[in-house]
Amino acid sequence: MRIHQHRRFVFVALALALALPAGAQTPQNLHAGVTRVEVFANMAMSVTPASAPDYRHPYQLSIYRLDAMNQIRDIASAGMPRDEAGARRWLAANEARIRRQVQPMVASAVNGILLARRYRIDRLPAVVVNQRYVVYGHTDVDQALAALRMSRQPGR
Repeated sequence: MRIHQHRRFVFVALALALALPAGAQTPQNLHAGVTRVEVFANMAMSVTPASAPDYRHPYQLSIYRLDAMNQIRDIASAGMPRDEAGARRWLAANEARIRRQVQPMVASAVNGILLARRYRIDRLPAVVVNQRYVVYGHTDVDQALAALRMSRQPGR
């Protein structure tokens, strides 16, 4: 390795070491013992990691948008005529499609609301870990897990 490349490598390694806080959790440590994560947020909040099919995480992840019923209402009524007779005809023609489209969304929204009440969630965002611990203020799951780990360390 040339001297210039070696210095650059040392600089990058030093910068990374300084960027990580002392006792920073590695992903393996961060996720140790975590089997289920539930995120409660509204539609305006960006949740990380998103529940993308190509993202692999070592726990079951569920994301509940507690204001999803507003979006469902908008989807169900999009394109509906304003007059009553036209709305009835439109609904008769589109009812099956609307049911297919919104039924899973309604089930998820209702389930999220019921779970939020069960966990006594009183503000958003909230991350529930293993159906036991509630962490407020984070939409990034790894940050929430790190905050939980820090709060559970002895002496804190």
